[in-house]
Amino acid sequence: MLCGAAGFAHEPREAVDTPGFRPHSPQAAAFVTAFDSATVAVHPTIVRRSRRTAHSFDSRSRVIELLAADGIAAVPGSARIDFGRLVARSQWDLFQSGLQRVAEAVRGRQPAVQYHLVLEFLLPVSDGEIFGIECYVVDQQGNNAFSFLLNAHHKIFVDARVAAEDSSEAARTAMLARATGAAIVALRAQVAGEKGRAAWAAAREAALAAGDFEEVVFDDFESAVPSTVDAHGVPLGFTVFTDGRSSIDVSTTREHPPVPDAGPDNHVLRLDMNVEGWAAFAHFFLFRDTAEELWSPYDWRAFDGISFWLYGQNRGALLFVDIIDNRNPGATTDDAERFVFTFEDDFSGWRRVAVPFDDFVRKEVGNGAPNDGLGLWNVHGWAIGATNTDGPVTYFVDDFSLQHVGVASHDDAASQPAIEYAINELPMYGLREKTPAQRRADEEYMRDMTRGGQSRQAAAQVAAKNAWNVFYSGDKATAIRRFNQAWLLDPGNQLALWGFAVTCVDRGLLVEAAHYYELAIESGPPNPGLERDYRLTLRQLEKMQPADPAAPVR
Repeated sequence: MLCGAAGFAHEPREAVDTPGFRPHSPQAAAFVTAFDSATVAVHPTIVRRSRRTAHSFDSRSRVIELLAADGIAAVPGSARIDFGRLVARSQWDLFQSGLQRVAEAVRGRQPAVQYHLVLEFLLPVSDGEIFGIECYVVDQQGNNAFSFLLNAHHKIFVDARVAAEDSSEAARTAMLARATGAAIVALRAQVAGEKGRAAWAAAREAALAAGDFEEVVFDDFESAVPSTVDAHGVPLGFTVFTDGRSSIDVSTTREHPPVPDAGPDNHVLRLDMNVEGWAAFAHFFLFRDTAEELWSPYDWRAFDGISFWLYGQNRGALLFVDIIDNRNPGATTDDAERFVFTFEDDFSGWRRVAVPFDDFVRKEVGNGAPNDGLGLWNVHGWAIGATNTDGPVTYFVDDFSLQHVGVASHDDAASQPAIEYAINELPMYGLREKTPAQRRADEEYMRDMTRGGQSRQAAAQVAAKNAWNVFYSGDKATAIRRFNQAWLLDPGNQLALWGFAVTCVDRGLLVEAAHYYELAIESGPPNPGLERDYRLTLRQLEKMQPADPAAPVR
């Protein structure tokens, strides 16, 4: 979100319940543990406008009252922090620079307190509307303890109605009071959420320590995925992105520090980076046939997180990993929804980084992406990157994996009512007897598709590609009908059989999906993406029926 009239005009299609975006902080757990008994210095709220910075002491007093009502010892802070006028930058950039300046201003002040809290309200257009809220929480050493930001993507912010009802001073004062209340409501929700996550994380760590988990390697980097583009010029495969000021070079190599328990010829991903703002490597999943490159999403719902080996350099740089989720129907650009987890390069050597999906938060990149949560049924890629590295640095990554910890919870499929599909929406038409009218329609379709001497196999390939395009657009009912038509032309068409498999996965019919995956693999040619889909489906089947030795897992 940009701090200018044009930039702030964008509104999300639907606000999310997440109480703001809070980047990872190593001090967060300690803050949550100490919060109920700590003393917090609350400094005057920063009211930042395009012309100048002002301060609200009424807002500071209200924060102290609200914290005191929760039993928190809050005292007035003495730092009156002036950021100057509000310039046109992204809210994330403003948040990062603001956090640094708050840390410098309060470090070592009021030694009797354990934490410092400062609110900042962003008013880039007029004095009558707030477009963003920053809540800075730092410890006595100036470390980020629990800072976060709010904007129109968050329901708490929207519900606060942070616009003045008229141009009067009383209306503006009421607006600041509502924004103050929203910030503390979000702080309470953030603390409660972190406590819940901490309990869950402890249980997860215990399961990891006990070996009660499994991993499926998704990218082992033994060979590079080509960098290419789809029919609309959108990057696919291994690719890189930067802010224009930073550099990143990517390669796979066997020349690297030994990875724990890896063989001598093991290849890893090498990232040579020099980052001033941000830079990232991404793997956009693709399917390549003889004619074109296609997006090839995967269903990750059988898993609860990701893991990978990372060779840290202890540079203090902020690193991030993205999940690139679903796209809009009929998309011709990279409009995939992003979810991010951030962490610090605060270690040296190899470390296994494991991140549950619950720790990822939505990342707004201004690409018109859907805003429907991390669904995981249509994952289009993943990425890893860094912000300011303070000079050149080399990172190594290996074995990006999908992880499942403990016992999976799932709905009892047997308790769900069966859905009746029309015959042409059943894979292979359900192998049912067709009516004379249906058979005549089939014959007419095959004549139309093979006019001009085109073979049935070639016509089937055209029909199957069309079916996949329809599937990716989100029209699953039409897609299965097109897959059936391709199969009608050529019962051995791999794309059609693969389409039957993903349709069954989408309907929760995993046993049937495994069957169609097997048929597609047997039809040839070898296809790593198809085989990977098959393995993921088998894993999902194993989790759904772990206690039944007769379960039909192929």
